[in-house]
Amino acid sequence: MNKIQLYEELSLNSHPSLTTEFYDGWILRFANGYTNRANSINPLHSSTLDLQEKIDECEKHYFAQGLSTVYKLTDGSDPNIDKVLEERAYTIVTPTWVMDMDMRNHKFTPSECVFTPYADEEWLNAYFMFNHYTDSVKMTTAKQILKSVKNTMICGRIIRDGVSVACGSAVIERGYMALLNIVVDEAKFGNGYGREICTSLLSEAQRIGAHTAYLQVTQTNQRAINLYTSLGYKQVYSYWYREKRKASQ
Repeated sequence: MNKIQLYEELSLNSHPSLTTEFYDGWILRFANGYTNRANSINPLHSSTLDLQEKIDECEKHYFAQGLSTVYKLTDGSDPNIDKVLEERAYTIVTPTWVMDMDMRNHKFTPSECVFTPYADEEWLNAYFMFNHYTDSVKMTTAKQILKSVKNTMICGRIIRDGVSVACGSAVIERGYMALLNIVVDEAKFGNGYGREICTSLLSEAQRIGAHTAYLQVTQTNQRAINLYTSLGYKQVYSYWYREKRKASQ
């Protein structure tokens, strides 16, 4: 299995959807529109049906739920899919890097971090506050997705003076650690808390046996890219979304 297929499959498990359908080699994911990762079509495997007919069918499924039709494509995807989607007026959304690191070549030191094996109320409150989430459907869906993770999870919060200043999570499967949901209180930017939450999660994952870390970061987020590069992550491949909204949207 090549790295693209490996990390794409691991990512499906680390950030699960609420409903999944399988269609001639494609994986269709639905989660009330919360994040493109959980609400997109992943053409991971080869297919046999006519491409135009498949796209028509997928649009019916997503538009019927009031969702945009979104495809997640990678450097390893069939380029003809991207070409046809472009011809059908699908726009490119959030080009993203997947980065990884051999953790056996690094030693990470934890900070003053509170760990829990699931997203408890304190973690969720910090995560929603730092992301400025107020929509009840979005918050409920986020909780459901986090609760649906079946592999080992670590949720961490950096505490200063009794208050959460940063949080993040990790999911570990087969020794591979996904670094997820890293967010810092905007009022505390510039204090190194982003690095602290990352190194704390990496240290804890090492302690329980993770050997490789990977993550996704949007290509426009240079601050985060610089941080992850300084920690030892390297770019492996890119992915992007192709999106089409329903005419009435």
